Amino acid sequence: MKLATFRIATPVGPFDRLGVVRLSGGDARHPAGHVIDANFAFAAIGAEQGMPNPNLRADAYCPADLQSYADLHGCSLDILDQIVAWAEAEDICADPTARSGPRGERIVYGLDEVQFRPPIQRVPVLRDFASFEDHLKTTFGKMGLEIPAVWYERPTAFKGNPTTLYGHDQTVPWPSYTEKLDYELELAAVIGMPGVDIDVERAGEHVLGYTLLNDFSARDVQAGEMAMSTGPYKGKDFAWGLGPWIVTPDEVGDPAALTMRVFVNGEMWAESTPGEMQWTFDEVISYTSQDEPLNVGEVFGSGTVNRGCGFEIDRWIQPGDIVELEADRVGVLRHTIGHPGDRPVRWRRPS
Repeated sequence: MKLATFRIATPVGPFDRLGVVRLSGGDARHPAGHVIDANFAFAAIGAEQGMPNPNLRADAYCPADLQSYADLHGCSLDILDQIVAWAEAEDICADPTARSGPRGERIVYGLDEVQFRPPIQRVPVLRDFASFEDHLKTTFGKMGLEIPAVWYERPTAFKGNPTTLYGHDQTVPWPSYTEKLDYELELAAVIGMPGVDIDVERAGEHVLGYTLLNDFSARDVQAGEMAMSTGPYKGKDFAWGLGPWIVTPDEVGDPAALTMRVFVNGEMWAESTPGEMQWTFDEVISYTSQDEPLNVGEVFGSGTVNRGCGFEIDRWIQPGDIVELEADRVGVLRHTIGHPGDRPVRWRRPS
């Protein structure tokens, strides 16, 4: 199942809603299909069953916000399965205007009628790990470094700014302080059920699903920050791409076996299968939860897959470029790169 946060325009402003995406054709980069408004669909089901106050009931049991839904139900998809079964039985995607909610609400939209937002809107913590040895060997080698021994001993991660998330088809700003902007092709697991001291054998039960993560990086700034051994800061925190939706684990299968690609302006720059992860998602979830609670909406990045960034292949994106990350069984996350502004770089002291 594909779970999305989509935005619709209304006379009183935009609203973000929880949707179930149903694909019906096209290809990964240009899919055809619909998104079902889960909250209004559940209200319509309640009305058909003669339930009193079907909208109030839907707000209580199937909130219009993915995070609130997971707060109530964890990783259970029972209610959403009911909605999909009803939608298929009624064939509501065949004519999106034929059915409506109890108060006349629209239930189904074409993919081209909505704007996809980051699927999780209130990420408590964003952690980005480093799971792929070949990527580290290449990038560390370019910097004249070796992979630290600790990487082989335990999972390591840095924390990113969870308030600078950019969803599918949004424009990512080019920071005024960098001349070398880069993309990074990653997968991410999203926590759907809270927990602490999670056994590695049961860590998968806490994963709501997987999505694509683009760890945008200002390489010239990042290099100086890393010299301080405190991790990246302004070199990363200006933007994270997340989306286009969350795909549940039953549809994704083994994340390390997905074929992944990078396209820039329609040209494929890289193709990779992640392959063996030094630290699997189950292991990093279990490790992180030791004596530390995990909460709904937390994002665990895999780290960049092999050949998954411009730095590795010495190709650099430019203002105005269209960058697409693709993973089989997940989809495509697309961003347009903005143009640098003429704002002064305030931290640079005059000589």
